[in-house]
Formats: sequence, C-alpha cells, structure tokens
Amino acid sequence: MYTEQVSLLYKQIPKMIDNNITTTVDLIQTSKSLSDDLNFISENILIYLPLVFFIFGLIGFIGNVFTYLQPQLRSNTCCIYSLCGSFIDIINLCINSFPTFLAAKYGITIPWFTSSGLCKFNIFILVFLPHLSLNFLCMAIIDRFAITCDHTSSIRRITQLRIVPWMIGLTVLTSCLFSLYGPVNYDLIFGYFCTSTQPMVTSISYVVLIGLMPPIIMIIFVLLTYRNIRRSRGRVGEVARPCGQNLRNQFIVTIFAQILVTSFIALQWIIIFTYYTFAPIYTATPVEVSIIFFVFSLSNNLYYLNNVKAFYVSILTSYVFRKAFISGLNNLYRRYIRQHMNTAMINPFTQTRNKN
Repeated sequence: MYTEQVSLLYKQIPKMIDNNITTTVDLIQTSKSLSDDLNFISENILIYLPLVFFIFGLIGFIGNVFTYLQPQLRSNTCCIYSLCGSFIDIINLCINSFPTFLAAKYGITIPWFTSSGLCKFNIFILVFLPHLSLNFLCMAIIDRFAITCDHTSSIRRITQLRIVPWMIGLTVLTSCLFSLYGPVNYDLIFGYFCTSTQPMVTSISYVVLIGLMPPIIMIIFVLLTYRNIRRSRGRVGEVARPCGQNLRNQFIVTIFAQILVTSFIALQWIIIFTYYTFAPIYTATPVEVSIIFFVFSLSNNLYYLNNVKAFYVSILTSYVFRKAFISGLNNLYRRYIRQHMNTAMINPFTQTRNKN
C-alpha cells in the first residue's frame, strides 16, 4: 500500500511542476502586458496632457483678462488678485508644463542643466510659480474674509484699492522666500544631472511649505468667511440685502468653489508625492514600480489643472462673472458692427469722389 502511494505521488509530481510553471508563466505574461499597457498610455496619451492643458489654459487666461478688465469688475480687489493669479497660471504653463510636451514629442529641451546656476533657477521657478498662483488664490479668499468682517475691523483696510499693490508685493515676496529651499538644496551633479543634495530635507520642505500649508490656510479662511456670513445673516434677519452684498456673495461662492477644486488637486498630488518619496520602492516588484511611476506621472500632470481651472470654475459658479463676460462680448460685437457700418458708408462716398 505504501509503495503504491509513493508511486502515485511520483506520477503527480510532474503535473504539479507543470501547473506551477504554467501559473508562473501566466503571471509573467500578465505583468509584462500590464507594464506594456502603462508604457503605451504614457507614451501616447499622457505626453499630450501638457498640450491640452496649455490650450485650455490659454483660452481661460484670455477669458479671465477680458472679463476682469470689464468696468464693473476692474476695481474689485478680489478680481485683481484673481487676475494676477491668471497671469501666473499661464506663465507656469508656458515655462514648467508645455516644455515637457516639446521634450517628449519632438526632443526640444530648454538647456537648464548646462550649469549649476541654471539648475538652481529651474528648480526655483518650478517651485515658485505654482506656489505664487496658490498664494494669489489665498489672497482672494483673505480679501473676501476681510470684506465680511465688521466695518470697525482693521482688517477691512486690505480691501482698499490703494493697499492692493502692497499686498501683491507681499504675496510675491512671501512666495519667493518659501521657495528658496529648492535652489538651496539642488545642484548639478556629474555635470548634467540636477538633483537634490539633501533629498529628505527637500521632500519634507516641499510637502509642508508648498503642499499642505496653502490648502490649509485657504480652508481656514473659507471657514472663517462662512462664519462671518452666518453672523451677518443673523444680524440682518429678514431685511432685504443690498445689491453690493449680492455681488460680494457671488464672488465668495466662486472663491469657495476655486478653493475646493484647488485643494482636491493639490492634496491628491501631495499624497502621491509623499508615497513616492518615502515608500520603499526598491522592495517592489517591476510591475509595482511601473504602476507607481505611471500614477506619479499622471498625478504630476493633473496638478497643472490648478493653472487651467480658474476661468471655467468662475463661468460655472458666478452669475456676475458670466454677466460681465457676456456683456463684454456684446460690446465687442456692437463695436465691430459699428465699425463695419462706418466703413461701408465711407467706401461709397470715396468711390463717388473718385468718379467725379
């Protein structure tokens, strides 16, 4: 009996080995297929995201400039901060995002890595411009918070037009100081590789100063502004609100929506960046590494949606913004029709004089 069992076991061993080999081969083929699919998506789809973002960002920038310069909005301090943010958004897309498409598609690169100074400057603008854009959005919500405070509050002074240039300068200076950790910790290695000399310090500084601090500040002022609005409604009661307060609340809703979208985009990137930086990737399998790199690249590209979204969120959430935009388009159309009619009236008169 024992001999028969051993004989039967020996007969089953080749089948077990074959099954294990088949399973291993299937896993390898599946892993290779997944890696190939991710590489295909990265090489044929993700590389076009900077181009798409640049096109929509340019359209949004033109729309924001056109709308915020309308007579009914150009003196609004919140609109001034939003307009400044739009300029920084398009500059960031042009310098930090769109060149990645040119490099990946056509091999056209900016020679940032030819010297240590250019390496440090590249890292500085890579950190400074997105941070400055977020800080202008912070200034917009701080401005809305100030305007909802009591009339006797000293913070309402920042809503005065004469204070706006000083606040813009302070915003630029603060963003510059918070971004200095980048060029300080980065340098050119081996003559062509721009990398951090203190990776852990750089990553922690980026996560805290750039990734977490602006969204937290914005959310805090959103809650404070909401508290002020609730108090104001409680004091006013059933009294009808003046037109200026409706205008103010329209922009508060828009800024709230901007901050909600911005915080979501920023936090998803920070989560992926933190995992990519601190997780032990060296222990992962090749397929897991491919997935991590793919998600990191996708999240990095999606972060530039913060520089695209402003016009589209405003046009969807603000009646005042839509009204100013449509009113500006109507004025342009009327001016074009008037100019065309004047030209049509002058041409027959000129032809009659030539004939005479």
